[in-house]
Amino acid sequence: MEKSMYSQDQHKTGETCSKIPTLTEAQECIFAERKKNTAAAIDHITSNIMPDGYVRAATDYTWYKLMWLRDSSMISSSLSQAAASIKRLGDGELMPFAEKARDGALRILSRQWSLIDHNREKLRSTSSMGLEDFEFKKLKNHIPARIDGNGRLANMEIDGRLINDLVEAENPNSWLKQFDSVPLVLHATSEFVKAFGAENIPENLRESVRRNIGILADYIINVYKCPCADVWEQNPHMLHSYDIGAAYAGLNSILYLGSELGIDVNVDKISREIYSSTGLINFMNEFFVRDEVLRKYREEFGPDVAENPKIDASAYLLFALFDPNHSLVSENVYLKTMEALRDNHIFKSQDGKMVHESAFPKRYEGDRYFGGSGWILLAAAEAYLNTKNGDLSHADYILESIEKLIPESGFSLPEQEPIDEALLNPFREGENDAIGKKPAMDLIWSAAEYIRAATAYLEGIVMEASGQKQLIRK
Repeated sequence: MEKSMYSQDQHKTGETCSKIPTLTEAQECIFAERKKNTAAAIDHITSNIMPDGYVRAATDYTWYKLMWLRDSSMISSSLSQAAASIKRLGDGELMPFAEKARDGALRILSRQWSLIDHNREKLRSTSSMGLEDFEFKKLKNHIPARIDGNGRLANMEIDGRLINDLVEAENPNSWLKQFDSVPLVLHATSEFVKAFGAENIPENLRESVRRNIGILADYIINVYKCPCADVWEQNPHMLHSYDIGAAYAGLNSILYLGSELGIDVNVDKISREIYSSTGLINFMNEFFVRDEVLRKYREEFGPDVAENPKIDASAYLLFALFDPNHSLVSENVYLKTMEALRDNHIFKSQDGKMVHESAFPKRYEGDRYFGGSGWILLAAAEAYLNTKNGDLSHADYILESIEKLIPESGFSLPEQEPIDEALLNPFREGENDAIGKKPAMDLIWSAAEYIRAATAYLEGIVMEASGQKQLIRK
């Protein structure tokens, strides 16, 4: 039996449904439930974005009650992409949530560009430092990974615990020195423009982009070959494939924003830095690809990439957000890496007798953060990739697994999947004592990746129902 996507009551509202295909009863059931969860998630995310654009990384975890630049940028880009999907669907019930998403994304961007404005001279001076300069590697010469409510390094008490990030300022290997901060602001800004048009960029924000975009291009070009902490705030003495991907996305966002906002940028210089024989793409493939699989990290002047067997599930984010067209690494590298990442979904007990295959991947082999269980936001990024590549059944499996974690009342999603403790790695003493033995149970970034994947999936169902098939890349 087939039914219309819309009920009779919705038809009476005068909505135009002529281009909407019919869905099977099973598809319509999934569509309705995912719509409900998407609306609740957008409500939850936007209610946690303050009027001034400040958004806590999580609501229930001591260390995460500060604003992470990475998380907030990902939240902003997810809101924009989800809104764009909703607008393409033309669904009357979801349209108000597209507006909420737009307002939330813009609040975050306004705060972040204000932070860039405040640090523009620091970023300008850092852009001219040499990689061998010891001062260049200190946190104080970069935008930190997280900030307090005043946009500065935190020095405050939260939940009775002193947080003092100021001590990191002189540290050349600080875990707070993460080079995806600037590229992700640019990426989130370009996603906003793609979703809502350049005309919806307020003049003060447009002027901030115009004033700083050249400085940010020079900054990204100068820092991407310098060690920093990775997406998980680890290995600050290493180079990371995720960060190279972020730099690639940032430079491409500069080219896009320059064109769309009528800002003069040095297109030739940026293009050379990306595509030349000594540019970013060659750097990525020479340093981080082994046996056609993208690896996790490499020492700055360390051994050949053949010495680096590790892979990292942050590749799901890299492929989904930074390299959707396989321009940074080849499609074959993408396919081989996705195949290798299947191992990240396998969890074994210490004696090897218990095996659990999860929809949620661990970050990397040997991960021991809260025992090393699977991450919701990474699973959602994988579901987004599956949908974009036409594999709706696998995307649905992942999204359904995520939706089982949503509480009956309200909306929240945890940082990690709660699984059998017998399958977890041994706890490292003191590693996870900030709030007992549980990770964050309301990570806003998890909700953001969910709406990105869920709305893409809703579009995918409609495409499938209308006979539009995409090439399936497993």
